Amino acid sequence: MASTLGCGTIVGLTAAPATAAAGAPTDLKTAGQSCATAAPGPYLSPARLNDAQAVVLRGTFDRTGAGPHLEADFQVWDVADPEHPQQWLRTVGEQGEVYVQLEDAAKQLDGVTYAWRVRVLDGAAASAWSDTCHFTVDRSGGPAPTVTSAEYPAGSWDDASGAIGVPGVFALAPVSADTVSYLYRFGSAELAEDPVESTVNAEGLGGPATVRWSPRAAGHHSLIVYAIDRAGNRSKPAHYEFYVKETRPSVFSAAYQDLAPDLDYNVGVPGAFEFTAARLVGTASFAWRIDEGGPSGTVPADATGKATVMIAPTRGGWQTLYVHSVAHDGTAHADRAYRFIVDNGPTLTGDTRGDVVIGSSLAFRLAPRMPNVEAYVYWAEYSSLEQRPIEKITVPARPDGTADVTWTATETGVAGLRIQSRSADGTLSHPRWQPISVDGAAPTVTRTGGTDLGTPATFTARSGMADVVDYVATLHYDEASNQVVKPAADGTATFSFTPTRSGYKAVTVIARNAAGVQTESDGVTWTVTDGPRVASTDFPATGSGHLAPGTFSFTPRMPGSTSYQWWVSNGSAAGSGTVAAEADGSAAVTWTPPAADRYVLSVRSFTADRTASMVTTYSFTVEGPLTVSNLKATGGVGSATLSWTLPSITDLDQVIVRSATGPTAPSSPTAGTAVYEGTGNSATATGLAPGTTYTFAVWVKDSNGKLSAAPSVTLVGSTTTIAVSATSLAHGSAVTVSGAAVRADTGAGIADAPMRLYGRRKGTSQWTLITTSTTDSSGEASYSHKPSWGLDYKWQHRGSTTHLGSESSLTTVWVKTTVTATLSKTSVPLGGSVTLSGSVSPAHPGRTVRLERYVDGSWSTVSSTALSWTGGYSFTIQPSAKGTHHYRVHMPPDLDHLASYSDTRSFEVH
Repeated sequence: MASTLGCGTIVGLTAAPATAAAGAPTDLKTAGQSCATAAPGPYLSPARLNDAQAVVLRGTFDRTGAGPHLEADFQVWDVADPEHPQQWLRTVGEQGEVYVQLEDAAKQLDGVTYAWRVRVLDGAAASAWSDTCHFTVDRSGGPAPTVTSAEYPAGSWDDASGAIGVPGVFALAPVSADTVSYLYRFGSAELAEDPVESTVNAEGLGGPATVRWSPRAAGHHSLIVYAIDRAGNRSKPAHYEFYVKETRPSVFSAAYQDLAPDLDYNVGVPGAFEFTAARLVGTASFAWRIDEGGPSGTVPADATGKATVMIAPTRGGWQTLYVHSVAHDGTAHADRAYRFIVDNGPTLTGDTRGDVVIGSSLAFRLAPRMPNVEAYVYWAEYSSLEQRPIEKITVPARPDGTADVTWTATETGVAGLRIQSRSADGTLSHPRWQPISVDGAAPTVTRTGGTDLGTPATFTARSGMADVVDYVATLHYDEASNQVVKPAADGTATFSFTPTRSGYKAVTVIARNAAGVQTESDGVTWTVTDGPRVASTDFPATGSGHLAPGTFSFTPRMPGSTSYQWWVSNGSAAGSGTVAAEADGSAAVTWTPPAADRYVLSVRSFTADRTASMVTTYSFTVEGPLTVSNLKATGGVGSATLSWTLPSITDLDQVIVRSATGPTAPSSPTAGTAVYEGTGNSATATGLAPGTTYTFAVWVKDSNGKLSAAPSVTLVGSTTTIAVSATSLAHGSAVTVSGAAVRADTGAGIADAPMRLYGRRKGTSQWTLITTSTTDSSGEASYSHKPSWGLDYKWQHRGSTTHLGSESSLTTVWVKTTVTATLSKTSVPLGGSVTLSGSVSPAHPGRTVRLERYVDGSWSTVSSTALSWTGGYSFTIQPSAKGTHHYRVHMPPDLDHLASYSDTRSFEVH
């Protein structure tokens, strides 16, 4: 394209190519948006644009007449610093696309407005520059907006406002000047559905917005709001929590419950429903109705806002009672929905336990619980996830409304039956559920023989299904091998298979009755081998051999065996070889064990044509030196656990364990202190003195009284210390409990020591584990704990394979209860009253708190009250004189808490 590209150099933005030409790139796009020729251009958030989180610049270039290797030369610059542009060189696409992805975040700074342009380079020639486009990088959504509502102000349950169905207005105000909309969602603790996000546009750039909303539930609600800026960024969320006043009455009925039905109640049987108004003043009555055209009515409320009404349901099944309270002025509040069940399903007697063996039946007598029953409808339901069509069966009723149902178990997987009664007009009752458990009666199968290739395997099968007419046996899941066997008089069936090939085998069996119902299948598996037999009197499979040469004999299972390959291993190779077979196919090899150990001999036979048999493995033990091995000790607090591996001998008489204080082992089986005498492989030493080092030695004695050498192991004694950051604190505060594990011999800290911190509530004897930890490189550990009551603390070093454990002394930390106090008002006329209320943490239900008044320089008790189950209290004060009155609440001490006082609360009497 020599006619449209000229020679040029890459210079500052104010310079032009040496030979500028027409044909600059066109159709410019910034992140998919058309070129903005004036600043600031579109606001872009790279993180929201694509997976690369980068701004994409693109355009098109007419390649007609151009060379094959074109480069797009992009220049990008901060509009405040045009003399220092960024250069991005990219290959031009075959269709003339110029494209760059600005992936360097360090060059696309938040809040900066950039300009860009592009030209095409063809060697030393360059096209004209494109138009200049602009964009502004905006990576942050900014701070959270503010939320206010006059109808539903933020607060707690005590500040609940509005009501279900009462609309409220929520004012959303931005903190950033570039807010264009708001994303919000309401949430309710009562409603189960997930909150739905909605959007409302701002009233102009950086403006507020208004959301109108009506609650569908009472209690706790939340509103989460994000401000959305021009780049689509979300601000930090604003969390607005408020409570909607409960105006719905509560409903209770012992007769018609909302969980399990009471079969004493039915259609047309009146039951009591108790209505209690919410915390409203002036409830005059309650209006109620049952859904789907059920009965309805009103009932007056008593002076306490309660009422009881007798309601007789007119239909069976699940239904909903809607109740709302009506004020004296006629105001109707929101409905309370009370879902309950009227069970008019039939009663069942007979085999209601529901356990049945496949092929057998369950019998039920059905009796009606609704009038004019002329039939019963029932169907099976299944426990599997399989979708199966419902097959309903109808049984006519007798004149008295009863009927008998016999259900036969023809398959497993049935979870139970649903049974409904049906009246003459076709009305169906609530379904009765009858659980069923079907025993599949899979046959038990035993096998004898058949492990050697070509020899028969004989099987015996028995099933718990009644009246079995035959068994079907299958070899290795091949139906062509099926045998149908009639049972003997005792119900069992015996049959045989003779495997013709070696390897894994399986036989499965089912039983059938005359109706064709079959049981679940079961069977046995085994391995048919043609590997050689192995025998040895020198190295028996039971007992042990000696550290001396011995012989193994091989006899073939595979016909035509002419040789054997063998190898011995104890985790490492311990010998191998081949041996020719004698005329009868047998062979013998002599082997010398390299050491005492547990060994495995593997052997296989070969025919003349090198057909190999399966491998036979033969395990055996060779006796070693008379001493224990793998002696280990683990220290505890005042004890140590020892374990060892017994020597490989058959004449073991006794293992003797002795201990001595200090790092030197006992010198003989009678020195030191006795720990253990027996034939086991572990022992526990108890009564060990704290802070003392112990060394343990272990001897083995054989039946001839010969003693082995004595390996030993040492556990270094330790001591544990404890310290606390405070000896008393307020409830809810934390104390740091520090501890250290040190060697008793040198005083050095023990690194990585396992530690446990225990606590014991004052006034009790039970210790509770608070935390586990390990010490640092200095042997120290610490834990920050918030006790709810006074505690005795102790650290325990649990011990390890190198150290004995130990416990620290006890340290007590006392806890003061926290008493809050709030006045209902701070100014009251003479003759009026003030309420002082609050709570004690932790709660002490039933305990007494005292109200104290400050008069003439001292505090005196003027009243007392018992704490509620939540720890709350309330005092009503009616002052008799004008002036400033000072009060506080005193919580006396108990076994596990110190005394505490609330802050002083004062009010004026005028």
